[in-house]
Amino acid sequence: MTRRPSASKRPPRARLKLVRREYLGEIARTHILDAAEQVLAEKGLGATVKEIAERADYSAGAIYGFFDSKDEIVARVFERHEAAFLDAMGAAAAAQVSARERLHRLFDAQIDYFKTHPNFYKLFDQIVRSRSWTLQFTGAEQSSPWYRRALEIEADVFRGGMATGELIAGDPVVNATILSGIIGAYISHWVYEVASKGNSDIDRVAPVSRVHALLDRAFAENRSGRPRPPKPR
Repeated sequence: MTRRPSASKRPPRARLKLVRREYLGEIARTHILDAAEQVLAEKGLGATVKEIAERADYSAGAIYGFFDSKDEIVARVFERHEAAFLDAMGAAAAAQVSARERLHRLFDAQIDYFKTHPNFYKLFDQIVRSRSWTLQFTGAEQSSPWYRRALEIEADVFRGGMATGELIAGDPVVNATILSGIIGAYISHWVYEVASKGNSDIDRVAPVSRVHALLDRAFAENRSGRPRPPKPR
């Protein structure tokens, strides 16, 4: 049986064709994922591969040439947002400021990301947040490791703030889940009520400063943001 030469051993013209084919394939995959994100945001998780194909201007059969199933398409949509989303959260959590200010920055980072990617938020909302409210990891979170990582980033900020006396005592994961609920309520208002009606002036409708004050009332032990002095022994 004759073996095909590896890409590095192929003639220059053959290598160029291979590179061009891979490049065009990557463009096609990105285009399909863009279309999928739009369709899933509009029609929900019940959207079909046929509907995604129509939006991307492909046949359904062509879509299966790039992805094995709709589940894989949904997973790849999430995957391409993962690094940027977690990087933004990580930078906010690592800022050399008070724990109270880090909570503000975590809020701002997530709001800014979802305002920039509203279709992704709608999909995120369906998969992760459309659940019964329970203060523990649910099946949805268990199946979304990057979302669990996001909660852990928030929980670490609560742990640090509790250790310094800046944030109220409690279960850090529970507090992180409550914080995520506040963030979800705010961005849902922006995506579904404000931006969808052609008015994206969220600062006028619900200023971020007002939400920062809400976070302080909910979680700050010492409203000044300075560590509380240790109790005398």
